[in-house]
Amino acid sequence: MSFDRFYDHQVKTKQASVSCNEPWVGILTAQGQWLLKNKALERELTALANGQYQPDWIELVRDLSNSGQLAQHGTSFCIPSYSSSQSGQRRLWCQLLPFQKKDSRGALVTITEQPLLVNNAADLAAWFAILDAIQDSTLLFDQSGVLLHANTVAMQLVGITSDVDKNNLYISQLFPELQLNDKEHLPQWLAGSDSGFGEGNQWREVTLLNAQNKTQLVMMTMMSLSIQGQQWVMVLLRDNAKQFLSQQKLLNYLYHDPLTGLANRALFQDRLAQGVIRARRRKRKVALLVINLSRFKVINDTLGHAAGDDLLKKVALRLGQAVREEDTIARLGSDEFAIILEDTFDQNDAAVVGQHVVEVLSVPFQLQEKEIFVSASIGISLLTSPSDNHETLLKQADIALNKAKQLGPNHYEFFSKEMKAVSEYRIQLESRLHYALANQEMVLYYQPQIDIHFGCIAGFEALLRWRHPTEGIILPGLFIPLLEETGLILPVSEWLLETACIQHRAWISDGKVPPYTSIAVNLPTRLLLSGSLLSVLDKALHNSQLPPQLLELEITESMLMHDINFAIKELNQVKARGVSISIDDFGTGYSSLSYLKQLPIDTLKIDRMFVEDIPDDQDAASIARAIINLAHNLKLQVIAEGVENEKALGFLQAEGCDICQGYLFAPALPAEQLLEKYEQLTETAYMESTLAPHSVTH
Repeated sequence: MSFDRFYDHQVKTKQASVSCNEPWVGILTAQGQWLLKNKALERELTALANGQYQPDWIELVRDLSNSGQLAQHGTSFCIPSYSSSQSGQRRLWCQLLPFQKKDSRGALVTITEQPLLVNNAADLAAWFAILDAIQDSTLLFDQSGVLLHANTVAMQLVGITSDVDKNNLYISQLFPELQLNDKEHLPQWLAGSDSGFGEGNQWREVTLLNAQNKTQLVMMTMMSLSIQGQQWVMVLLRDNAKQFLSQQKLLNYLYHDPLTGLANRALFQDRLAQGVIRARRRKRKVALLVINLSRFKVINDTLGHAAGDDLLKKVALRLGQAVREEDTIARLGSDEFAIILEDTFDQNDAAVVGQHVVEVLSVPFQLQEKEIFVSASIGISLLTSPSDNHETLLKQADIALNKAKQLGPNHYEFFSKEMKAVSEYRIQLESRLHYALANQEMVLYYQPQIDIHFGCIAGFEALLRWRHPTEGIILPGLFIPLLEETGLILPVSEWLLETACIQHRAWISDGKVPPYTSIAVNLPTRLLLSGSLLSVLDKALHNSQLPPQLLELEITESMLMHDINFAIKELNQVKARGVSISIDDFGTGYSSLSYLKQLPIDTLKIDRMFVEDIPDDQDAASIARAIINLAHNLKLQVIAEGVENEKALGFLQAEGCDICQGYLFAPALPAEQLLEKYEQLTETAYMESTLAPHSVTH
């Protein structure tokens, strides 16, 4: 923009009132960022902003800074203006002095009622008076570090009482910790990476040694000024170190987790975004690990919130031991943490850290004089595609974390494209799942349980299936976790229990099945611990009119570990109603055998993993034999599931197993198909259609 156009535009458009008895002083970068404003300038800029008016002299400063016209000499020009006072129109003078700080350049702006021209170093005296308008302590040093000028505020802070004192001071004397010598070229030092004053308005805490040899903490920033080919350094000081530190504490609170001291989600996202930018520039990778603790809720609920907080703090300390000092550790949520690994070369680097995290968290924690074990599931993503950003990395790590959870505790998994496809499929299923129950897409399949001593049907297990309108039958392994995550498991479980009871009562009433056969239903953890189990159970029994002794609820070992005392209390109430209880998948969980004496259970079910390869797999056979013996010693019944061949059946019969179920007898089928295939499931019909062909003897 030409000066003529500038003047013309100002005369025609500037309507804001201007009062410049106190000069306006500020530092404006070429990018339009104010690094410094005195109160007078700040008031004027606020008034202009409220009026949505952008003064053209700000645009001119940017243009001159970017064009290089301020490089050595600076410039001065008049700003015609209107005033709301009776004095009418006044002229204001704008003086620009170039400044350079790191990679940032711009102008030191002063606006006064009288022209102020600084053409050489001798003319600086007039300009020095302007510095007194700056509320911050302002000192100007030459390139050798000799103090040229200090404004009034700075003289008081530094303890300068005369020009003699002022002219004999070096920056190295006032700030010994900067480790400057008298021969140091100050502007060059400031431009270097070791100065500690970064790009922009970078403040740091330093110790000031004043003229009376007393020390004081101050906040300090520095920038280079270029006037008439000479280089100076301007230093701004703030003696409100306590206030600044309070602000820093506030920022620390805003960006750090108050419990662990780790970065919070806001700071984590910022550092991850910056890490991605640096990784691209350095042609390196950045890795993200998202960590989820197992059993935290159980520990928190059982031992109390104080123990839970103590555990989280100890986890944070251990994570710090597993990574480098420059890596970022963050707490993202209740029991979720994240680690940002910059300067990563390949997947192996991240794998080493992932394994180390698993190992350090596997060591037991001491809480309330107890040894507590936790484990971790870790999802890892790496920056590999130019189109990836920090949000993509986080989504990918979350997807990998879900996969790691499926594999069980103490696993880490890297994100892959295949995982993304599975994750998107799960999201589609989850969306549809909300309507599945209302649309009657949930169905029950039934699998017979055979008493292998008497060769008759002992009962049935009701198994949940999802009849998806486009995908067909979906097995529970895919959608049960989604039901748990969404909370839909409670209404679905209530429907399942009541539907199974009604169906079994109808079969008995219609003479389709023997009247002594039972119906087994899997009990989800969430229903057991919800506090509503007994009311749901009572409702199902009442609406179906099924005798309680014909209903069996199946629980798993892992369910008991969430809150064993509450579980025992609830199960005792179930037992008091006459309902039987079995432990499903026995041998695959982590429960203590001592709990078997406290639990009101009737049956142990041997998991299919110990059944499918017997008797050829000697280890599996030994475990199956031990479970049968344990159950009978405790006067419990034993059911083996997953029986698919005659050899397995023969082994189980020989070892004294009571009941079997599996494909050898019948797959799980919908109610109508089960009756169609086997007609009326009388004892004789079933004996002839299943056991007789296999020549089973007891």
